[in-house]
Amino acid sequence: MARLAKPVCLPASDVSRLRAIVKKGTHKSRKITRARALLLMGEGQSAAQVQTSAGISDSQYHRIKRRYMTEGLDRALEERPRSGQPRKVTATLEARITSLACSELPTGAARWTLSLLNENLISLDCIDKISNESIRQVLKKANSNPG
Repeated sequence: MARLAKPVCLPASDVSRLRAIVKKGTHKSRKITRARALLLMGEGQSAAQVQTSAGISDSQYHRIKRRYMTEGLDRALEERPRSGQPRKVTATLEARITSLACSELPTGAARWTLSLLNENLISLDCIDKISNESIRQVLKKANSNPG
């Protein structure tokens, strides 16, 4: 015997807030989709009807409903922060790259190249490995001009 789904009962304040989000259309599209799905859930529509009307998957339907029931409206509408990879080029390394690029040239070199900066940074044990593109972006951001 299947378990009956718990209906979503939206208070009037939540309904007015959700309608404002959907009506304005100035929010992120994912937030508008979640608001539209919650409004349909509050009207008592079935899961299949909500999924087709809002254009969401089965897992999205259950995730939105669970987050609304346990954490509230704000958490159900917003995305959770994503961890991402931490930056390899820190502020101290940026300063080191900039100061190295502005320093005296090594013997036998006509100018600082990205490869030459890369080799010097690794030989000075500033970092284990860095790409030439990362060095280029740091120097572009520093807006260094030798002339």
